[in-house]
Amino acid sequence: MVTKTAAFFDVDRTLLPGHTMERLFVRHLWRHGYLGIRALWRHILHAVSRSKRVATKRSWNEYKGYLRDLKPEELQPLAEQCFNECILPRISQTGRKKVQEHQKAGHFVVLLTGSLEPLARLLGDDLQADLVLAARLETENGAFTGCLANTRPYGDEKVRLVRETASDNNLELKASFAYGDHHSDARVLEAVGNPQAVNPDLSLRKEAMRRGWPMLKF
Repeated sequence: MVTKTAAFFDVDRTLLPGHTMERLFVRHLWRHGYLGIRALWRHILHAVSRSKRVATKRSWNEYKGYLRDLKPEELQPLAEQCFNECILPRISQTGRKKVQEHQKAGHFVVLLTGSLEPLARLLGDDLQADLVLAARLETENGAFTGCLANTRPYGDEKVRLVRETASDNNLELKASFAYGDHHSDARVLEAVGNPQAVNPDLSLRKEAMRRGWPMLKF
């Protein structure tokens, strides 16, 4: 069986320099009056409570209380409006060209991000990615609960998803590429044969220098 080469792209602060898609989304909802002060405070207070109970920053990032009780069919047009107005203009053109280079080479392009799936899928459609792996929102009785339906792709979970994707799609990781900006992406980068530190934070920059990984600016 012929194996394929993949290119795994982080999104926040990699393809989208200086920003996270979810922060832009929350800002968009607030500015356009879709997110009221009561819903915002409910989200903050509940997230703080969860963080204290489990004593991890991860719990804060995995709670999406500001979307609680919203229906998927209500979220989609809001996500599309935010993507077109706030996210699409900020996508790195250098990053876009890099994605296109991999596509021209016949590589399997994967977006791997801890951001919300509705936003990540819009980006995946725009970039014509082969696969999008992101934070999926849990629904109950036709509405969002404010929790995630999966483990948020971050750190060790990203590595697991890379290996699972490689197994499911017959990808050769030693020949593959990975692009990430954060120190938590280091294990993803070391899982492939062609790691690329993009807009790296200080910790990842030091790790890249130590290992001789290429550093790029998108």
